[in-house]
Amino acid sequence: MINAHHVFADLQARQLCSVLDEICARRGVLVHEVCGRARSLSVVRARHELWWTIRNLPGRHYSYPEIARLFRRDHTTVRYGIESHHRRNQP
Repeated sequence: MINAHHVFADLQARQLCSVLDEICARRGVLVHEVCGRARSLSVVRARHELWWTIRNLPGRHYSYPEIARLFRRDHTTVRYGIESHHRRNQP
């Protein structure tokens, strides 16, 4: 079972909470939902955006497996989420 507190602590240790907070506030979802296993459309899309943002942070190079470890997910799940977010935001 995933514990949102552990995910949040890992994000905090890597100074990623500001990104998390900004996305959650803009999308109207709660931090513990994004860090946990909630699967509502709004939470999933916020989580995908967060993964995409973490992956594309300037000066930091997080791989799919690294992001997956942060969120206690499989790297293919993270890759799919990032690709989905990218497709949704294409002009």
